Amino acid sequence: MENVLNSGELSSLKVGQVLLTQVRKIGGGFMEMEIAEVKEGSRGLSPAFLFNKSDSRFSANSARRAWQNATPSDLEELLGVKVDDAQDWEINERGFEVLKLNILSPVAHHEGTDYVMRAQIQETTEGDEYQVANVAKAAKRKGKEGAYILHQGNYIFTNATVVFTEPQDIYLTADTTSSTSSVVQEAGVEVDTLTGEIFN
Repeated sequence: MENVLNSGELSSLKVGQVLLTQVRKIGGGFMEMEIAEVKEGSRGLSPAFLFNKSDSRFSANSARRAWQNATPSDLEELLGVKVDDAQDWEINERGFEVLKLNILSPVAHHEGTDYVMRAQIQETTEGDEYQVANVAKAAKRKGKEGAYILHQGNYIFTNATVVFTEPQDIYLTADTTSSTSSVVQEAGVEVDTLTGEIFN
């Protein structure tokens, strides 16, 4: 199976479909691939999309994202696409250098075998070192500045990875009430995320 550039669009993905949206240049000579997959139970057309449809970070289909770092040479070899500086790189709205690929149903070719790329979503209350130190950025919320969504009174962290097997997704059941406090502790300092006030 061959990866075909611009063979899909984020806005038209259906449940179970995967799109390799782009690669982004990151430090150390690496690139980061982003894939999007519409998972079973996705909410479909949402107000968040309609009221932000001019912002490319929002999509109509609630696709979940996952990322994978790669060296440019390995990425080109496994995907069969060019990602060198001669391609149509652009600067996105967040200031990152990205190359749009929009490959529907992406596969990695390795030793004569095609590996289908999928997004695996696993929620946990046990954050890694970064997540725990950056709760305000890493914990699951109701919208960007909304209340924290909790599971048994604990913050929920999402780990999204690219896998070659059927994804083993784990979704935690949210408490019936969420954290309405705007005060979070980040790197040992208590900060009000609404006002920016520092308490320590």
